Amino acid sequence: MVHSGDSPLALPNLKRWVSESTYKWLLVADREAEELKQELDDNATASAANLFGNEEDEEESRLHSWSTSTVNLDGAYADVVEDGAVSIVYILSSSLAGFGDTVWSSSRHISNLLANPDSCRDILSHFYSRREQDEESSENASHPLSGVSFLELGAGAGVPSWTAMGCGARVVCTDQPNADRIRCIAECLERNLHNMKQNPKSNGIYDNCQACPYGWGTPIDEVAKALSKGGDERFDVIVAADCMYMPWLHIELLNSIDMLLSDRGVALMPFALHGNTDDDDVMKIVDRAKEKGFDVEMLAEAQLTPPSEGMEAKQVSR
Repeated sequence: MVHSGDSPLALPNLKRWVSESTYKWLLVADREAEELKQELDDNATASAANLFGNEEDEEESRLHSWSTSTVNLDGAYADVVEDGAVSIVYILSSSLAGFGDTVWSSSRHISNLLANPDSCRDILSHFYSRREQDEESSENASHPLSGVSFLELGAGAGVPSWTAMGCGARVVCTDQPNADRIRCIAECLERNLHNMKQNPKSNGIYDNCQACPYGWGTPIDEVAKALSKGGDERFDVIVAADCMYMPWLHIELLNSIDMLLSDRGVALMPFALHGNTDDDDVMKIVDRAKEKGFDVEMLAEAQLTPPSEGMEAKQVSR
């Protein structure tokens, strides 16, 4: 399979990253998208573009690259990748639903922390203090995330998922049931797998990952069996990055975490204050989590880079 270039990979090449039911759903969506494209092409002669010599605007690249960094809290977009960094590619879906077409600062920051073995072990100390100390323990693993079951909720571009994948985690990457979003996630899995297998310092395990549509608060059956067909997986690490800006969905999000987190697991919920709603309402996630019965610890605050010009400097991971 050719992985170079920006063109979307053919859906059959992504089949192994989704369930059979999700694949059939994506096939229907692909067919509908192609029919719509054909309809637009047929009507192109009436478009304003054709009045000006059929000139086409230069399209922005679909593929974006990012790598972890020991210098920048947000990681790095630079062409020069630090030695030992985890380098990933991601695709921004054309769907605007849930603002998943933006890579938010907290998702980059938590990815940076997870990639570093020392900070990873620190923020997951609750999990590691309860993990069985056998020959497969984290102390002997090439990275603390090696072999760990990892779930991302509200993933968008999935930067934390691909970072965890690069560290050897078994990953399930989820977002709301939007066909274009899930298709992009599955393509990210395929492209990152290809790239990571070329790395001589590979942590392995990448094949045991899945893309899965999931709406918060809904039944967890497909997510729970994603890594082991017919199984009932609960996850060691759950990340929901920059998902707190919708206070009206806090309860649904916490219910999902409660259903999907293993007994010894840790949920990481880094977030910034986006200014779309009252800051105090966003911060209520802390009390709501405590009321749900979670043991809550606050991450150290860190001023991050706002994703767009004009946003207030409230990009603080919490």
